[in-house]
Amino acid sequence: MRSLLLLALLIAAPVSADLLLNYNGFYSRMKKLQQPEYSDITLAFALTGERTGHACQFYRIKLVSDRHDLTLDTAANGEISLPYDEALKNSNAVLQVLQADNVEPCQVQFRLRSRMRLPAQLSLSQLAHYRSQFDLLLDDMAGLGEYWLPPVSGVIVEFAEDVAMPDLTAAQQAVTQCSARRCTIVLDESLAADSQWPFNQRPAYLLPFISAAQ
Repeated sequence: MRSLLLLALLIAAPVSADLLLNYNGFYSRMKKLQQPEYSDITLAFALTGERTGHACQFYRIKLVSDRHDLTLDTAANGEISLPYDEALKNSNAVLQVLQADNVEPCQVQFRLRSRMRLPAQLSLSQLAHYRSQFDLLLDDMAGLGEYWLPPVSGVIVEFAEDVAMPDLTAAQQAVTQCSARRCTIVLDESLAADSQWPFNQRPAYLLPFISAAQ
């Protein structure tokens, strides 16, 4: 099922101190995103705490092989600036995360999300475009299992701060739910083609939404 595939994308890899992961697994996932039909979405890799989900605490993160020793940067939300590099794959590089013994163990999360920042006001055509790319990529990753997968029914709009429900039509209100830092929007045929969502801040990114009822 599609929901199980998304869950698999968020599978954690907990450790007690050091975390070592083969770069080839990351490379194979990033390779799919190089196709032009996925130009506006990305698969981000984040290090988060196993229990809290907060950004992971570590003192070093590197890609190492017999020919490489690269120190990596991370964003405030724990996302890793991981290069897409065939030479790293061919040299069987390893992602090395070093932690102190007394901190919360790390886990790696795979986040399928929009690639670029979006404006505060989102249109139905924009949201439908991202839903289409999310849906296509998940089918591609599922392979033969796509025939049993429910489609992406909408998007989750993620913000850096708590967001208020924008001024919407009755039809938009029926398919939009906002709580804390995210709004879920189900895209269906009841929405007018010129529908707009004028939020009070720019989204951090969009995520795929699959209804549990499907």
